Amino acid sequence: MKNIKLSSFNIALLGVVLFLFSACEPSNETQVQISVQSSAAGPFFPGPNSLMADYEVNLAALKGLENVSPERIKEIKINSISLNLNEADSINFASFSSASLQIVGSNTGMQTIAIKNPISSKTRELALQVSDEVKIVDYFKSEKFSLVLDLDFIDESYDEEIGAMIVMDLTIKYN
Repeated sequence: MKNIKLSSFNIALLGVVLFLFSACEPSNETQVQISVQSSAAGPFFPGPNSLMADYEVNLAALKGLENVSPERIKEIKINSISLNLNEADSINFASFSSASLQIVGSNTGMQTIAIKNPISSKTRELALQVSDEVKIVDYFKSEKFSLVLDLDFIDESYDEEIGAMIVMDLTIKYN
């Protein structure tokens, strides 16, 4: 039988490899859709007007994330964001020249996550262009966050209130 001599380098290398394998947990991912109602009180003047929406983070209420704690979330990719104006409102997207959506939390700064400029739609539904660089994991690790939808009115509107449903399709990766 041969004697195997292990150098301190080989032992260290073996230790690093074992550590890396033990640190790697299987990664899972699920797709979810979040719908949040935003609103603002009028009258509205030409230029940007903000609609606000608060979202209470409750991962257990999202299909596929029932047993996932916020600490286990590693990455969130925004696949798409669409806006649907309330049926009761008298306007459509022809009333606006552009739209932008920001996200903000009590412990996280505000960042723009999607825009549409110019708007050429005359319907009540609009797909926004999502930023690929946006990082929103920290917002989902807090108790709640707010979405700020800025709609750039072309003309004034004397509606008492307008609203839009913000629909976000997300892919959430977690350990």
